[in-house]
Amino acid sequence: MMVAVVRVWDDLPGTERVLIGGRTLTLRRPPAGAASPPCDEHLVAGPGETSKAWLACADVIVGEAEDPARLLGAYPGCLVAVAVARQGCLVAAGDLEARLDPVLGGTCPPVDAAMAASALHTWLVTGGPLGALTRLTLVRGNAVTMVGMRHHRVARPATRRAAL
Repeated sequence: MMVAVVRVWDDLPGTERVLIGGRTLTLRRPPAGAASPPCDEHLVAGPGETSKAWLACADVIVGEAEDPARLLGAYPGCLVAVAVARQGCLVAAGDLEARLDPVLGGTCPPVDAAMAASALHTWLVTGGPLGALTRLTLVRGNAVTMVGMRHHRVARPATRRAAL
């Protein structure tokens, strides 16, 4: 995935889901064919995307070995940025920075980082409290990965487009 529109529904069956803060979010790329409208729709720029135009439009940016706070600063339209590095995934949103750690060990591949970032975006734009999350459960088909979130707040200018 370089750039993709992601649509998110509450409690809809599907193969890609994230359990977050007591909610089950189903992530799909168009066409979705669902009868109900999504609770969120956002543009994700994935690892390797170099187009400044796409990055400037993205709501979620998944970078490789980048500082997610730097991505937020460089692209003020972005609400959630995640950096995938060998030592783990780091995410930034608003004044929150967090490390995503698979509960059973291992690494956080770009597909997991993108799912977590999309779920966090949906959580935020639908009114979820930013610092309330400590764990996400990612479901892709039959694969289930629990991810712990260790976060801390940082001072950042209030230039994000969504109210946090």
